[in-house]
Amino acid sequence: MNYFRSFLLNALIVFFIDRISPGIEITYYEQVPNIGADLLFAMITGFLNASVFPFLAILDLNPTKLKIGIITAIISYSCFIVISIVPFGVNVVSPIGVLFGGTVVWAVAFIANILEFKRDGGGLK
Repeated sequence: MNYFRSFLLNALIVFFIDRISPGIEITYYEQVPNIGADLLFAMITGFLNASVFPFLAILDLNPTKLKIGIITAIISYSCFIVISIVPFGVNVVSPIGVLFGGTVVWAVAFIANILEFKRDGGGLK
């Protein structure tokens, strides 16, 4: 899996989780869904999650599955916690939104980064 596919997969999963997850709601303006804020949130979270393995590899920090898992978990849950504190069109209205959304997004981000890790030869140079 290359970076673009990883980014697209991560952004799409965040977009769909925002739409279907319990505890997360999209703000409506005049009965029209606020797609702009939802897309912005999905792009930012997707970019951050897709960039974990490439940044670890570029900075020569010896990427491991544990490092990838911890960093993607921090990013995924942090993004949902931030929108629960500062809503900007996507609102987390209950803790289940952070738990469910963060877990699903983390799982996809972890798998996408592990596929990059394996494609690179397991981090071995």
